[in-house]
Amino acid sequence: MTNLTLTDTTLKLGELNLDKSQFMLPKKVVVLSARMSYKYHDVNGEQVKSDEVSKIVCTVQDADKVKVLKEMNIAVEELKAITLEIHDNLDKITKLAENDGLLDKTVELVNPQVRLMWNMTRSNWSGVKLVANDLKIIGD
Repeated sequence: MTNLTLTDTTLKLGELNLDKSQFMLPKKVVVLSARMSYKYHDVNGEQVKSDEVSKIVCTVQDADKVKVLKEMNIAVEELKAITLEIHDNLDKITKLAENDGLLDKTVELVNPQVRLMWNMTRSNWSGVKLVANDLKIIGD
Protein backbone atom coordinates (compact mmCIF):
# COMPACT_ATOMS: atom_id res chain seq x y z
CA MET A 1 0.00 0.00 0.00
CA THR A 2 1.29 3.45 -0.83
CA ASN A 3 1.51 6.07 1.85
CA LEU A 4 -0.80 9.04 1.53
CA THR A 5 0.07 12.60 2.38
CA LEU A 6 -2.07 14.65 4.72
CA THR A 7 -2.27 17.42 2.12
CA ASP A 8 -3.53 15.18 -0.72
CA THR A 9 -6.61 16.81 -2.31
CA THR A 10 -7.17 14.04 -4.87
CA LEU A 11 -7.93 11.41 -2.23
CA LYS A 12 -11.33 9.73 -2.67
CA LEU A 13 -12.75 8.42 0.61
CA GLY A 14 -14.72 5.68 -1.15
CA GLU A 15 -11.51 4.18 -2.53
CA LEU A 16 -9.67 4.19 0.79
CA ASN A 17 -9.34 0.73 2.35
CA LEU A 18 -10.11 0.55 6.06
CA ASP A 19 -8.17 -1.62 8.49
CA LYS A 20 -9.58 -5.14 7.98
CA SER A 21 -8.44 -6.26 11.42
CA GLN A 22 -11.13 -4.05 12.97
CA PHE A 23 -13.91 -6.07 11.30
CA MET A 24 -15.13 -9.66 11.54
CA LEU A 25 -14.91 -10.59 7.86
CA PRO A 26 -16.76 -13.72 6.72
CA LYS A 27 -14.55 -16.39 5.17
CA LYS A 28 -17.34 -17.53 2.83
CA VAL A 29 -20.50 -15.73 1.72
CA VAL A 30 -23.76 -16.72 0.02
CA VAL A 31 -24.82 -14.44 -2.86
CA LEU A 32 -28.44 -13.28 -2.44
CA SER A 33 -28.52 -10.88 -5.40
CA ALA A 34 -26.17 -9.50 -8.03
CA ARG A 35 -26.41 -6.61 -10.47
CA MET A 36 -24.00 -4.97 -12.86
CA SER A 37 -23.04 -1.30 -12.87
CA TYR A 38 -21.98 0.09 -16.21
CA LYS A 39 -19.45 2.73 -17.18
CA TYR A 40 -20.72 6.02 -18.57
CA HIS A 41 -18.99 8.02 -21.29
CA ASP A 42 -19.23 11.73 -21.98
CA VAL A 43 -20.80 12.26 -25.42
CA ASN A 44 -21.38 15.88 -26.39
CA GLY A 45 -21.67 16.90 -22.75
CA GLU A 46 -24.12 14.10 -21.87
CA GLN A 47 -23.39 10.99 -19.84
CA VAL A 48 -24.24 7.96 -22.01
CA LYS A 49 -24.33 4.44 -20.56
CA SER A 50 -21.98 2.00 -22.27
CA ASP A 51 -22.06 -1.80 -22.48
CA GLU A 52 -18.85 -1.95 -20.43
CA VAL A 53 -19.29 -3.24 -16.87
CA SER A 54 -17.52 -1.12 -14.24
CA LYS A 55 -18.33 -3.33 -11.23
CA ILE A 56 -20.72 -5.96 -9.96
CA VAL A 57 -22.66 -5.15 -6.81
CA CYS A 58 -23.91 -8.08 -4.76
CA THR A 59 -25.94 -8.54 -1.62
CA VAL A 60 -24.39 -11.34 0.42
CA GLN A 61 -24.66 -13.09 3.77
CA ASP A 62 -22.10 -14.89 5.91
CA ALA A 63 -22.31 -18.56 4.77
CA ASP A 64 -21.92 -19.90 8.31
CA LYS A 65 -24.82 -17.77 9.58
CA VAL A 66 -27.00 -18.79 6.63
CA LYS A 67 -26.34 -22.47 7.41
CA VAL A 68 -27.36 -22.02 11.07
CA LEU A 69 -30.49 -20.04 10.15
CA LYS A 70 -31.62 -22.70 7.68
CA GLU A 71 -31.12 -25.41 10.31
CA MET A 72 -33.33 -23.39 12.67
CA ASN A 73 -35.94 -22.75 9.93
CA ILE A 74 -35.42 -18.98 10.14
CA ALA A 75 -35.59 -16.89 6.96
CA VAL A 76 -32.22 -15.64 5.74
CA GLU A 77 -33.86 -12.27 4.99
CA GLU A 78 -34.10 -11.66 8.77
CA LEU A 79 -30.37 -10.84 8.85
CA LYS A 80 -28.98 -7.54 7.63
CA ALA A 81 -27.24 -8.18 4.31
CA ILE A 82 -23.66 -7.23 3.44
CA THR A 83 -22.91 -5.18 0.33
CA LEU A 84 -20.12 -6.60 -1.82
CA GLU A 85 -18.53 -4.97 -4.86
CA ILE A 86 -16.36 -6.84 -7.34
CA HIS A 87 -14.03 -4.69 -9.42
CA ASP A 88 -11.67 -7.11 -11.19
CA ASN A 89 -12.04 -10.27 -13.29
CA LEU A 90 -15.39 -8.91 -14.46
CA ASP A 91 -15.60 -10.90 -17.71
CA LYS A 92 -15.91 -14.25 -15.91
CA ILE A 93 -18.18 -12.99 -13.14
CA THR A 94 -20.42 -10.99 -15.51
CA LYS A 95 -21.25 -14.16 -17.46
CA LEU A 96 -22.33 -15.85 -14.22
CA ALA A 97 -24.29 -12.82 -12.99
CA GLU A 98 -26.17 -12.36 -16.29
CA ASN A 99 -27.70 -15.84 -16.08
CA ASP A 100 -28.39 -15.72 -12.32
CA GLY A 101 -25.50 -18.16 -11.96
CA LEU A 102 -24.26 -16.42 -8.82
CA LEU A 103 -27.53 -16.52 -6.90
CA ASP A 104 -27.50 -18.78 -3.83
CA LYS A 105 -23.89 -19.78 -4.53
CA THR A 106 -21.38 -19.99 -1.72
CA VAL A 107 -18.25 -18.10 -2.68
CA GLU A 108 -14.90 -17.26 -1.17
CA LEU A 109 -13.72 -13.67 -1.56
CA VAL A 110 -10.30 -13.05 -3.11
CA ASN A 111 -8.42 -10.23 -1.37
CA PRO A 112 -11.44 -8.68 0.41
CA GLN A 113 -11.16 -5.08 1.57
CA VAL A 114 -13.47 -2.92 3.70
CA ARG A 115 -14.44 0.52 2.42
CA LEU A 116 -16.88 3.25 3.33
CA MET A 117 -20.28 2.98 1.63
CA TRP A 118 -21.96 6.02 0.07
CA ASN A 119 -25.68 6.38 0.76
CA MET A 120 -27.14 8.03 -2.34
CA THR A 121 -30.50 8.73 -0.68
CA ARG A 122 -28.97 10.65 2.20
CA SER A 123 -25.95 11.92 0.24
CA ASN A 124 -23.49 10.87 2.94
CA TRP A 125 -21.19 8.05 4.01
CA SER A 126 -23.27 5.45 5.80
CA GLY A 127 -21.83 2.11 6.83
CA VAL A 128 -19.21 -0.05 5.17
CA LYS A 129 -19.04 -2.50 2.28
CA LEU A 130 -16.79 -5.32 1.18
CA VAL A 131 -14.78 -4.94 -2.01
CA ALA A 132 -13.14 -7.99 -3.59
CA ASN A 133 -10.90 -8.53 -6.60
CA ASP A 134 -12.47 -11.85 -7.51
CA LEU A 135 -14.74 -14.66 -6.32
CA LYS A 136 -13.98 -18.34 -5.98
CA ILE A 137 -17.16 -20.44 -6.21
CA ILE A 138 -16.91 -23.25 -3.68
CA GLY A 139 -20.36 -24.82 -3.73
CA ASP A 140 -24.10 -24.40 -3.55
